[in-house]
Amino acid sequence: MTADGERAIERRTRIAEAITAHRRAGSQSPVLVAVTADDPPYVEYCDREIVVQVDDAERDRLDTLLDDFPVFKIAQPTTRKAPDGEVHVSAIADPKHAADFLDRLFLDVFERADEYDLRIED
Repeated sequence: MTADGERAIERRTRIAEAITAHRRAGSQSPVLVAVTADDPPYVEYCDREIVVQVDDAERDRLDTLLDDFPVFKIAQPTTRKAPDGEVHVSAIADPKHAADFLDRLFLDVFERADEYDLRIED
């Protein structure tokens, strides 16, 4: 396995562990941040929902990614209109599959390099 492959496994394991801890504790949402960019994307995981800010090109790539993960669906808030560029994705999945999706979100939608670093904030 390559070093990049090991990094991906490590990132996905950390994401899955953060989601599991969040669910067990019923605590505040973990926020995932790619730290290799000047303007890193912030992705919030909140009670089986992912909230992400995207521009038009990223939204197109997100739609393509969603085709690869049919269990994840766009789920805009029912009580209000989301701000422009804010997308809510239903994430009814076990922590491992959610972690796979979230890592691919950074790789495919935000076009981060395979070796990107991930910070998880509580």
